[in-house]
Amino acid sequence: MSGAPCFRDLPEPYFSQSLSHLNEIQNAPNRHRLFEALDLGLNFLRELSARGLISPEDSVDAGRLWGDSADKRLRALPELGSAAPIHPFAKSADSNPAMDMATRSALEHLLALAERDTTQSSKVANFLLAWWNAPENGGFDFADLYGLNQQTASCCGVVFSWIAQNGATPEAIGYAPRFRALALKWHGIK
Repeated sequence: MSGAPCFRDLPEPYFSQSLSHLNEIQNAPNRHRLFEALDLGLNFLRELSARGLISPEDSVDAGRLWGDSADKRLRALPELGSAAPIHPFAKSADSNPAMDMATRSALEHLLALAERDTTQSSKVANFLLAWWNAPENGGFDFADLYGLNQQTASCCGVVFSWIAQNGATPEAIGYAPRFRALALKWHGIK
């Protein structure tokens, strides 16, 4: 297999999915995401082979190529060789990750809603406070998403995705005062 020719012949959506898996491997931001992307990619190759969309030999060859890509990405990560333990989702206290406009808008929508007194407000407050300090404020029940309108549920998804990608806390992005006010309002926690 030279350059994964078997993928060019794949029908959609398999072709796009194979490119997406390779892209995730090549652009992983840390070791945790890299190994996760490689595992998902290799499982995808097994599935393609099991469905008869690629031969077992092509699956092995593609796995080797993806493994080589993962090895190159791993060597390029700045965390490699660090003596300190790596916590993939934790950021340092002085870290200030950039929040894109769409995510900031979604977060502002959620905060404004949580600061009001409606049924949706309590559900959104629980979502936000689980991010801020789940042990102290209680977790978030995903069944609460059923009680949200589509726009608010989408905003939760945008913020959730950003949190997963950046591992930042509300303090790191300058929202601690508003989150403290929410904790006091909804849970009586100072």
